[in-house]
Amino acid sequence: MTKTLHTRLRLRQFHLTICIISYTFISMSTETYRKPIQPTESFRAIPVAVPDNLVNIRIILFEPREPGNIGSVARVVKGMGLSQLYLVNPVPFQNVDAAWYMAHGAKDVLENCKVVPELKDALEGVQYLVGTTHRRRDMRLPSPVTAREAADTIASVSQDKSVALLFGREDFGLSTDQMSLCQLTASVPMATKNPSLNLAQAVQIFAYEVFIASLGEHAPAEIDYAEVNALEEFYGRVTRLLDKVGMSPYNQEWETYLKSLRRVFSRAPLEARDIATLDMIFSTTYRHIVRLEERLEKTQK
Repeated sequence: MTKTLHTRLRLRQFHLTICIISYTFISMSTETYRKPIQPTESFRAIPVAVPDNLVNIRIILFEPREPGNIGSVARVVKGMGLSQLYLVNPVPFQNVDAAWYMAHGAKDVLENCKVVPELKDALEGVQYLVGTTHRRRDMRLPSPVTAREAADTIASVSQDKSVALLFGREDFGLSTDQMSLCQLTASVPMATKNPSLNLAQAVQIFAYEVFIASLGEHAPAEIDYAEVNALEEFYGRVTRLLDKVGMSPYNQEWETYLKSLRRVFSRAPLEARDIATLDMIFSTTYRHIVRLEERLEKTQK
């Protein structure tokens, strides 16, 4: 590693540290620990016991472009008691020094991270998805909550369910279509429009808030959320039926219509049994139409 690269990486680590210290000072006036701290490792200034629910929380980076950011996020994941790191179509990083240097102390997380080609692969088994953003979004999407509010929800849902935090690529963030997959969207309040947070800084703030929120007492969420991928498959079957009966969205914009459809169903969280109930209606109707088409075809021969 060249001396110049080494210096740049050290500066990046320093900037990340300053960001977290600044954020913590802003939060000090309102945040207090919600249960007694239990000592675990004596070398830490404030030793705490790692909450059990953190094993159910997944960090997903969609198409990260900087190997150094990937390494930094691995360090965040381990430092905040998390363990699941998924990378969707990342830039090559396995043989890049910057990734391993920035993952100092967390190389095991980097070695064991899951690299997958598509977002749906990273969402396998996830029941609750939180999308992160730093800019205003399509009005059809729910309004973002703060990172702290999102963390409280995540701490509750993750008591016995799989939760994922989704972060977009450094230059574009998450697309509107990707945000529409999420049950919750969240953002970090900032005093100015620019500069925006670095990817690793954003992950650090969300991970810290989730860690602190998880130290409190949380009852498991009463809703048995359907898996995110199961929901998308369900929406696909609904649109297939609508297309079959000849329904045509304005300007054939099925993606726009699908966003509206998701918004309608998201007003009340769908459980796995809800999907099964609705599927009975849509799938039975679709099969009935297919049988009628087959009969009509036979009579015309």
